[in-house]
Amino acid sequence: DRQLLSHIYQCTFAYVQKRGPSDCPQVIKALFEVSQRYLLFCPQSLCQCPELPSLFSLGTACLTECKGEIDSTRSCLVFLTQIIGWKSIHLPASKVEVLGKFSSTIDNILLQNGEIVIKSCIGGISGGAPQILWPSLSECLFAVIMHIISESPTGEPNAILQNWLQSAMTDNSLLNNSQNITSDIGTSMIQILCDLAKQGLKSKPKAKM
Repeated sequence: DRQLLSHIYQCTFAYVQKRGPSDCPQVIKALFEVSQRYLLFCPQSLCQCPELPSLFSLGTACLTECKGEIDSTRSCLVFLTQIIGWKSIHLPASKVEVLGKFSSTIDNILLQNGEIVIKSCIGGISGGAPQILWPSLSECLFAVIMHIISESPTGEPNAILQNWLQSAMTDNSLLNNSQNITSDIGTSMIQILCDLAKQGLKSKPKAKM
């Protein structure tokens, strides 16, 4: 399974690199749908796949380059949300145990890409993406925040998360292109989102609003 997945990734990455993510939305959609199925049903093969970091990087690239294409962006967001928030999705205990063994792998990949994911999600919700994608964008944003807070020994947002959120909320391109976010609103939103994430999954509906 792992060798098959690795082969699929290598071939798909080569194709997407030649065309560009925005020119092959159906390929992107299929790639992340396959990846999601591996996450749910064969997580060991996915987590051991050498191409997993590249897949995650492609996902972040799609959030910035393909945000106008709904289906491929949504499939990318669903995969990123579930692999980042794997602790909160309903899986058999055996699958949860497998993912737990590779939690450091997922954490390291998130550390490399988390700032871009947060900035893309906030930029999309503030008007940079079609409104139909806002629920998926907010799910992904909340998954990142809640995962990092859940890993914090104090249960508080750490410096890395604070820096990511601050960077996104004060990004000039976001502020200039959005009618929904000002610097003051952004600062307030950071505090609200972190407070809600500390309450766990029960607060997700409020966070999405």
